[in-house]
Amino acid sequence: MDLSNPILIKEMRTRMRGTRAFLVLTGYVVTLSLIVSLIYIVMHKNAPTTVVNQAGSVLTPVLIYVQMALICLIAPTFSASAISSEREQQTFDLLITSLAKPSTILFGKVGAALSYLFLTLFGSLPLIALTYSLGGVALRDIAIAYLVMVVSGVTFCSMSFLWSTLIRRGVMAQLTSLIAVIFLVAALPALALFFSALATNFNQSPSPAFMNVVFLLLRTNPFAAIASQIPGIPIPANVWLHSVPVWITQVIFYLLLTALSLLLSLKRLQRVRSWL
Repeated sequence: MDLSNPILIKEMRTRMRGTRAFLVLTGYVVTLSLIVSLIYIVMHKNAPTTVVNQAGSVLTPVLIYVQMALICLIAPTFSASAISSEREQQTFDLLITSLAKPSTILFGKVGAALSYLFLTLFGSLPLIALTYSLGGVALRDIAIAYLVMVVSGVTFCSMSFLWSTLIRRGVMAQLTSLIAVIFLVAALPALALFFSALATNFNQSPSPAFMNVVFLLLRTNPFAAIASQIPGIPIPANVWLHSVPVWITQVIFYLLLTALSLLLSLKRLQRVRSWL
């Protein structure tokens, strides 16, 4: 990414000048701190000493899952109105006909959204360092969980930018982006669980192909990818890609979605520019 991109510099300065950016970051860290503190207090008062001494094995997964849920909710809002807001302010025609190439606009807008997303995500590192110090979780698993969250955030921002190029109203673009993210992280696992529940009603055991489809759907989910590492949910030995970790297939799937979203967004910007 070109750091001298004028669109990127302008967007980052505009985003960080107001108080909203600092309020969102502060609210994000405070929310995580409150959740971790409440769980630790409850554990300290009610759980046996052996459990309290390994509190990191409970607090770290909770902290990572809450972060993943927050990323699903806030990442679409960072880039979903990038182009829609330009249209609403009637500045999009000036932007698209300027000397800035469509690729410059694309990477400037998406890069600014990702910069703020990474700032928010890595703002929780002191908290994760604290839960890691309580023991019960491996540093490698935490690093993989952060990789899954970073790739998921990049994918959500890229998909939201694509919707922003297609929908004129900023509110509708944000709503559509949020629905698309919910479908990706909730509908596909729900479909897999539905198939699993359906299989329990069969008189005979479900076929291997049926179970393979269920686990392939789960392999696209970031929560399943994190759960496979922390706390470490085993995968049946008779399913496809058993030897391949879930987080690897999830990351590859999301990177493909990211590349497709950015490519379609670039084509859309180039088409609009050719019309004007």
